[in-house]
Amino acid sequence: MANREQIERCASLLSSRSTDDEKLAGLLLLPRIVDAKDGESLEYIFDSMDAKFIERMMRTGIKQVELHTSAELPMLDIALSVVSVFSSHSTIATKPKMQERIPTLFKVATIAEQPNALAESMQILSRLLTADTAVRMILEAPDLLHGVVDSARSQAHTLEVTRFLDLALNRCSCFIHEKDKDPSCVRGWAELLVSTASAFASSTGMLKFELLPVLANALEPIDQVDIGAADITDLCKGIADNIGSSCIWLLRQKSEATQYADQALVLYSHLVRLWPELVFGGHKAVVASQDRPNKDSELILRLACVEAQAAIDSMMIFPPSASDVDTENGAEVARLRRGWKLSFCAEILAGWLEWISSWLEEQPESASVDEGAIYGVMSEIHKAAQAAVGFLVDWKDRGRSEQEIIDAGPELVVSIVRMLGQWLATDPKLHQAALPVLAMCTSWIKQDTVHGAAVKEFMRPCVSFALETCGIDETQFIADLESRELRHDRKPAHEFASPWVGTVDFDDLSYAVYGLQSDEEVLRARKTA
Repeated sequence: MANREQIERCASLLSSRSTDDEKLAGLLLLPRIVDAKDGESLEYIFDSMDAKFIERMMRTGIKQVELHTSAELPMLDIALSVVSVFSSHSTIATKPKMQERIPTLFKVATIAEQPNALAESMQILSRLLTADTAVRMILEAPDLLHGVVDSARSQAHTLEVTRFLDLALNRCSCFIHEKDKDPSCVRGWAELLVSTASAFASSTGMLKFELLPVLANALEPIDQVDIGAADITDLCKGIADNIGSSCIWLLRQKSEATQYADQALVLYSHLVRLWPELVFGGHKAVVASQDRPNKDSELILRLACVEAQAAIDSMMIFPPSASDVDTENGAEVARLRRGWKLSFCAEILAGWLEWISSWLEEQPESASVDEGAIYGVMSEIHKAAQAAVGFLVDWKDRGRSEQEIIDAGPELVVSIVRMLGQWLATDPKLHQAALPVLAMCTSWIKQDTVHGAAVKEFMRPCVSFALETCGIDETQFIADLESRELRHDRKPAHEFASPWVGTVDFDDLSYAVYGLQSDEEVLRARKTA
């Protein structure tokens, strides 16, 4: 371990008062006297040193590469080695003097001719990106990361590059969603996604497959509120078009590598969640009859139905359990048992149902709509939704409580409820089969503090639709609930009346959806008072 005198000497050599030769001597001395794990000594030296000297060393190396003046880049290698040691300590990595090196490190990260420098610079940047200031820097100057995306298209070291892109884009997305929705940051994020989506669409090699999970991880943390923080419609269209067309291309391929098709389906579900109008409206899955039919969206929807039913079939044999744990040998089995694909398939189907309902309402009566295409897709969704209802009922019949079910697969349950919520708001004839699910949803709304709000949101349209089919004014119904004077008067011989209305399960669900106390809860409160 270095003594204090050696540390002081090294710090003095690296200070701004020293000559460049002395600073270089200090850099060469540093690894000899200070252990790489000695964060306290390294921080002291870093605070004393002239960081701009290291900056000049890196820039000199970049210029040598650009001018092809030398195959050996000792100055760049030394600078990166020293910066790497400093960046391995979080207290140093977050300091402004270190963060200011980020733009130059990004330039180093695009040097295809120097794979070692490329790899080390990306490793350093990965550490620096733990600081929010670094993420903000990228979002405010997206050109920094554009260079990395461009380099991925033209070099053989794509795996290292895509790993770094995965980290950087995900950090940017999480930053926007959790910390700052500043319009300039959101626009920067969109520009980064446009660049990456363009590379995804134009690539014909392994880069296309490597970017699948990168884009999925970048979109997963984002929601529509985040996107709405800035006027980026033009950029979003480019993202949706490039990703959507590439996903469809991948899904049309006949390959034994089915994991790519699965990943494409997952990525497409994020597009539907964020931009349903761009995905379905742009592809014109259901169009006026005089337009040229485009079957891309119909293909995705039918595939989502098939995959959803396949996932349900596997879970009917092995229902998900909170005790399922991924192991090295059984990870894929556990994933299948949890029906992981069903969540993404349900997202796609629910997104289309919500979009098509809104789209049809906007069409003038004179519009020529391809009803056959709509009914064809609805028929497939009907099968998937019926299977989902059967699965939930079977899961409950096996002795599981509602809380055990949602604990075993919260995302799975919420996605199923969302799909059923949209499906059940289209035709009251579907309600009879789904009657057993009402009590389950009521329990989730009341008891699950984490996911109950989502279940409530997704089931409310169903309650409103059921009341509408019976000619019951929703405002009056809520007043009746509050006054405990439920009448449920139906119009005589109403052919399309929902069988839910008038049942105890529907009343209980309504109390939960509207946030009112049920009769049982009122009595319980009186007893404990």
